[in-house]
Amino acid sequence: MKKMTTTKFSKVLFFTMLFAVGSLAIQSCKKPKKDSVVPVKLELKLAVDDETGTDVPLTGALVRINNKISGQSKEATADANGDVVFESIIPGVYEMTASLTITAEAYSELSGIPVTSDVTYSTNNESLEVKEDTNLQIRLQQTSVIGNIVFKQIYYAGSNTTQGASFRDVFVEFYNNSGSDFYLDSLFFGEVHGKANNNAFDYTLPNFQFDWSKSVGMTGPGDPNEDYIYTKYLFMIPSDGTGKKHLLRPGESKIMAATAINHTEPFQKNDGTVQGVNNPALTIDLSKADFDVWMVPYNRKINPDKSDYLFDVNNPAVEKVEVIFANPSNDWVTDALGRAAYVIFKLDDGKKIEDFPAYPTPDVKEPTATTVRYPQIPVKYVIDAVELRHPIATSMVPKRLPIKLDAGRAFVPGGQYSGESLVRKTKKIVNGRRILQDTNNSENDFGFLPKADPSKGPSSFID
Repeated sequence: MKKMTTTKFSKVLFFTMLFAVGSLAIQSCKKPKKDSVVPVKLELKLAVDDETGTDVPLTGALVRINNKISGQSKEATADANGDVVFESIIPGVYEMTASLTITAEAYSELSGIPVTSDVTYSTNNESLEVKEDTNLQIRLQQTSVIGNIVFKQIYYAGSNTTQGASFRDVFVEFYNNSGSDFYLDSLFFGEVHGKANNNAFDYTLPNFQFDWSKSVGMTGPGDPNEDYIYTKYLFMIPSDGTGKKHLLRPGESKIMAATAINHTEPFQKNDGTVQGVNNPALTIDLSKADFDVWMVPYNRKINPDKSDYLFDVNNPAVEKVEVIFANPSNDWVTDALGRAAYVIFKLDDGKKIEDFPAYPTPDVKEPTATTVRYPQIPVKYVIDAVELRHPIATSMVPKRLPIKLDAGRAFVPGGQYSGESLVRKTKKIVNGRRILQDTNNSENDFGFLPKADPSKGPSSFID
């Protein structure tokens, strides 16, 4: 083997170093990788659709965006021109909600039309794609004014499945948010039915929810998807015929429990065995609820041969709601994952609940006599509505309520069986009476309690 001379070695070393430097120079001139994330700008121009044509100021309109993959949320307010800017956001698909509230005094002065409640405007886009710098025109729809009866607390998540009461200790709380007496007689509570997955079919809307206009036999005026809701549970607070049995004064509330018993103590099930509770601190006492959803009589009518559901026990001391419709019918079990929406409504102009038709879901092409048909309720009768969602954005199911009923959705951060409850925020206190926030956007209107509180006392409110 020949030895390399000093001169030859120097030349080889020189060209090797030259090649290395050249390679580094070439690499330094390369463009950034295509998969690097470059922030983009989202600019929105807001406008409102007011039924009276009133020129509504846009200053302070709140816009919130939520990245559906990362779950990151941002919010901004509009200036006097209705301009909202998100300077630097990650490209992706966002859920966007926008809302604006005009006080009753301000609206009366602007419009010349006396109103006694605040006026709200809102909109929602659940699949806003922002891939590059984007400019959009956004129109807010006028929604209903602050109602006299609202959902104050919604405990849908349930408590620990082994240590608490699981799905059995849930409830909703109705609150008189007005300055006048209200009678709950013949007030309806409904849980809205809808499709619970994000798959597209020939019978779905662009947001993957049922397109009820394609239900077999669908008739009647208006838009089946915007002017009506379809209920899977429908309960009514009973009356004695006077319409004045259940008085609810301003600032007071009533609780409707799924099972109105003390869940912190063992109880006898409908088969005679005893259900214990491992950790009473994780659940609550609902034995003093105002109304109870006891579905045994309803189920006996449907199927006299079927055994009574084990956990739907009766507390004779608590008044029962009337079960108008239920599917499934064993018991009222709330969806602990948050895939639900709730409404309360009252009928007027002589209407009766049996006057309204019921329809099969639009995926049923050839309904039979045994096909489930869901009662169709006009949204014009709805007093308050709240839509829920899963705490993880990617697990959200298609929205069920029209935007004019609820532009957003609310959730408890702990999720299913956490014991947490949704609670409507306090807007202000007038002469000791709490007036709760009601912008028809549940995302804005609700917070949560770390443990559901049926006491109706100060601890059951949040600011």
